[in-house]
Amino acid sequence: MRLLAGIFLREARLAWAGGGGAAGPTAFFLACITLGPLAIGPADETLRVIGPGLMAIAALLSVLQAAERLFTEDVSDGTLELYVLTPVSLPLLALAKVLGQAAATLWALPLIAIVGAMMYGLELGTALLVGAALLAAIPALALLAGFAGALSAGVKRGGLLISLIAMPLMVPVLVFAAGTGRAALDGEMDRAFATLLLTCAVSLGTIAVAPFGIAAAMRARLG
Repeated sequence: MRLLAGIFLREARLAWAGGGGAAGPTAFFLACITLGPLAIGPADETLRVIGPGLMAIAALLSVLQAAERLFTEDVSDGTLELYVLTPVSLPLLALAKVLGQAAATLWALPLIAIVGAMMYGLELGTALLVGAALLAAIPALALLAGFAGALSAGVKRGGLLISLIAMPLMVPVLVFAAGTGRAALDGEMDRAFATLLLTCAVSLGTIAVAPFGIAAAMRARLG
């Protein structure tokens, strides 16, 4: 447990020291939700309807923005070999590594999503549900991006490959996250809480499965 906690804290520190922590994903998220009305139009009703979906899309792009460097440096500096030699299970190690970076870089997204949803005309209660759904979706988004990052580690222009791999896998959890806000906007609170629970279920399922895929990809990079 101490080793896993050390890897978690190491990734969080590296994210702050080398990548600016939450600055990059937060700036990307803000740019998406701020520029959205320029393309969609200023109509209040239109902005309310597309608000939850736009928050989900902005979160997807923000998560991908930090995924490329998650494993690339480990491949180049030999850290990946040290991970394999540790006595800790590689899937657990991969889980700690991905969640450490996610905790350091993505913590601000649900908070900004609440403010962004209110900016798009949603009521406070609906905006809070949008933020909660995004918070519930972040573990799944981070692990799927981590899986794509592990597969593309060391590949030139790996960011494009990460997007091609991760985006289709992220669609289900984003549908549920956006559906939570849309159901609350329609006044169907039972459906809103049901889709929020489904978002949590997808994230829990991803936490159970994705680390094994990341570990297999890490071993393949050594192969």
